[in-house]
Amino acid sequence: ARSPRRPAAARSRRASLLAMQTAGAGGEADSVAARLETDGVLSGLTAEEARLVCWLASEEMGQAHLFAGWSAAAPDDKRRLLRQVAEMDARYPEDAAGARGLAAYVSHARTLLAESAADLNPFDGYTVSVPRDGERMEVGTASFRADEARGGAMLKDTVFVLVAGGLGERLGFDGIKVALPAETLSGATFLEIYCTALRAIEEREGGRKAPLVIMTSEDTHALTEALLLEHGYYGLQPSQVHLLRQANVPALGSNAAAFVASEEDPFTLLTKPHGHGDVHTLLHGSGLLPAFAAEGRSHVVFFQDTNVLAFKAIPAALGVSERLGLAMNSLAVPRAAGEAAGAICRLQPPAGDGLVMNVEYNQLDALLRSTGGAGDEADGSGYSPYPGNVNTLVVALGPYADALAASGGAMPEFVNPKYADASRSGFKKPTRLECMMQDYPKSLPPSARVGFSVISNTTAFSPVKTNLADARAKSAKGEPTYSAASGEADVYASACEVLAASGVRLPPPVHAIRDGVGVVDTPRVVIDPSFGPTLAAVRDKLPTPHAVSLAQGSTLVLEGDLTRVRLEALSLDGALVVRVVPGADVTIRNLRVSNKGWEFGELTGGEPEELAIRGYKLRKLQTRELIFDQPGVYVVDDGPLGLPALVNSFSLLGVAVALAAALAGMVLLRRSP
Repeated sequence: ARSPRRPAAARSRRASLLAMQTAGAGGEADSVAARLETDGVLSGLTAEEARLVCWLASEEMGQAHLFAGWSAAAPDDKRRLLRQVAEMDARYPEDAAGARGLAAYVSHARTLLAESAADLNPFDGYTVSVPRDGERMEVGTASFRADEARGGAMLKDTVFVLVAGGLGERLGFDGIKVALPAETLSGATFLEIYCTALRAIEEREGGRKAPLVIMTSEDTHALTEALLLEHGYYGLQPSQVHLLRQANVPALGSNAAAFVASEEDPFTLLTKPHGHGDVHTLLHGSGLLPAFAAEGRSHVVFFQDTNVLAFKAIPAALGVSERLGLAMNSLAVPRAAGEAAGAICRLQPPAGDGLVMNVEYNQLDALLRSTGGAGDEADGSGYSPYPGNVNTLVVALGPYADALAASGGAMPEFVNPKYADASRSGFKKPTRLECMMQDYPKSLPPSARVGFSVISNTTAFSPVKTNLADARAKSAKGEPTYSAASGEADVYASACEVLAASGVRLPPPVHAIRDGVGVVDTPRVVIDPSFGPTLAAVRDKLPTPHAVSLAQGSTLVLEGDLTRVRLEALSLDGALVVRVVPGADVTIRNLRVSNKGWEFGELTGGEPEELAIRGYKLRKLQTRELIFDQPGVYVVDDGPLGLPALVNSFSLLGVAVALAAALAGMVLLRRSP
């Protein structure tokens, strides 16, 4: 049985008081205090601070090694470490048994580290199968259109949660990952694209605000807040954006769960993130879930910081969740056998209820073989039968809030130390306990339905997490690189897939190498989400898609408020940029563009980090621009001879064309070199 829940502040105060009382009460505590007093460790500290030191040095906590050299240390230095400990103690969540704070963290760590050192298999005796509740979605089919329509109607009742605790250090970018441009044509950052997508949903749903929750970390919180403020929340209202900061946990230097002090500053503990599973703990403790329920919200969608393509599949995944009555639905993609990606599986223990959850790739093959199978092999489709998890999760709000209330918001933890040798007694570097957001099904009752939605014939997963050097090595092996270069190319490929699904004529994608990284090369297309938050909405903007064609190597950028933009006929062989302000109603009736366009070229040195991590830069040779900077009704029609293309060469003819265009209600196109 779980203990009754207490308010977070009360639990924190109670945990601290219990820790102090335990450290200061008789027996071992008295002897610890006497020894520390004799050694001068407690010199200059208040009684409360001294009790905290004694508690840390106790057998329960096992952290006496932290106080070596404290006899000569300044009290203010000692207090820096103690303040850090007190803050982490207050923020570590209560577990199902009612334990909380760093005492619970150390206890959990010792248990998990002992199991790891013994090389115990957490899935011993389990059998694995493909989950029954799932949908394999194919863009363009009748079932996909039905699910997308159902899910599209649910967007207005959906809460969006961005997991954005990461820095770009591993990529070679000195900043937060959501501040990286997703592509170089428009330069829009990941965070900007996400906010713009939510604005498009709001516009479609009559202005109802779409809540955005962003989980930050100690490293990213201030930078994320500053980015939002600098850009006016990218058009969102500050009241609809909620930032929840994740706390770090102590790094562990041994199987005894010894905390590790910094080599540069012995009065500061090394800390590490606790994993993205903390998003559930933070949401539970924030009080937001009851508020969202009171607003009539029905679902919560979790998505990652550098995978903008997920938004293409989210409406259909919502529709699948509603149709199948899923408490949790993992968006997934086809997974190659042996691919370094988690797999959605149904696990059946020797006794008790089965569970649908993510299994990490480094556990899946052994698990399949242990039950008499052939291992992680492909089926007749050429892919593994187990869908690849992309950590875009759709959860039903009611069961979610209930499950977190029962667990206190805590997620199951694991540890993954890198051992120094085969004895598994020492680490190469400090480790820590972690939790994963995709382990949420472990908190659900057995009656809850958990499934997946595989989107199989379109690009819906292309995160940016690999630096250029590692991407080159992966590319040489034929592996997915998940780099800035591949992520950018897939943004363009995904937009082309949406256009192609609507009937637009496009050349087939080809393989290209950009500074040693293999990418899919398509026409470079960037379309603001306001053009349509669903594929059906995009099709509505293309009434005659067969009259729209893009040549290989072309560039199309549609920016601004595209809510009232229709594209009827376009022949593009070069570069075209269209910018539209709110209030402009634009119909591109007949437009032909042929110019030198844009291309990617080699770096010459001194480029900013956002280009250096890609290995190339954009060169704009020739561009045709359509700029609608005033509200109004516009029709773009080149006419049978493409006369506007002659305006810059023949001024008298240009005047005549301008007069004719004004009378016909057309807009003359402006070209820029």
